[in-house]
Amino acid sequence: MTNLARLVGAAALALLLWPEIARYRAERQVRRGSDALRQALAGASDDRTRILLDRAAKMAAKATPNLPGDPRPRLLAGSARLVQGKGLEALDFYRDALATGERAEIDLNIGRAHAIARERPEAQTALLRALWISPTLASALPGPVAKRLLEDVAKRENDLKAGLLNEPPPLPD
Repeated sequence: MTNLARLVGAAALALLLWPEIARYRAERQVRRGSDALRQALAGASDDRTRILLDRAAKMAAKATPNLPGDPRPRLLAGSARLVQGKGLEALDFYRDALATGERAEIDLNIGRAHAIARERPEAQTALLRALWISPTLASALPGPVAKRLLEDVAKRENDLKAGLLNEPPPLPD
């Protein structure tokens, strides 16, 4: 194979891969941000936790434009804000994640963000919706809260079977 053929082959390969390079970089940023969030949750010192949470949010912001339709960067940014106790800021990120498609873990985190923002009715509504979609998420909630919500889910399922329920529990506005 001549040098020209190798060069043409390398150029063709580079052109084929070019659109994916930004996506691969974004995937690495999500991983680094997720690692930072895990380290923060593992109990680092207060100063170290703040740095790690800021890093998680920064990595999420960098990754978001290159992962359109992917809720993970938005979930990561929201989770960093949630751990910082910034419920309303977290809600903005979770709502953006919800715009990519509904997933039970997004609803769960919307409920957590409302709870931190002391918006109890909205928190209950979002948590109920999350457990309606995926009852296994009850393990992520405190026992009494999970029990009460699972009882409500069971009642609504019975209403659905009896033809008394026309739609699933709504999300808060």
